[in-house]
Amino acid sequence: MNVKIISRRRNVRAVTIKLTDGTILQGQVNLYHEEMQLNRVSDLFTRDKDPFLAVFDVTMEGKKEKVFIVNKHQIIWIAPED
Repeated sequence: MNVKIISRRRNVRAVTIKLTDGTILQGQVNLYHEEMQLNRVSDLFTRDKDPFLAVFDVTMEGKKEKVFIVNKHQIIWIAPED
């Protein structure tokens, strides 16, 4: 059995995400990845093959949440906040 050690290092980007059901999420994603260099939010979709995206410090419909794990197939668009 392989055990993956999860790093606490972060390279955070603020984003706004629209889901297929119309939900808008605002939060942060981590671009730090142990196995590859991710520089842009789009790299989470083109280079990282994990089907899920962790979004933290989420605001949704005016409510603050800690973490959302989103299936990438449910994302219509994602916009980095500069």
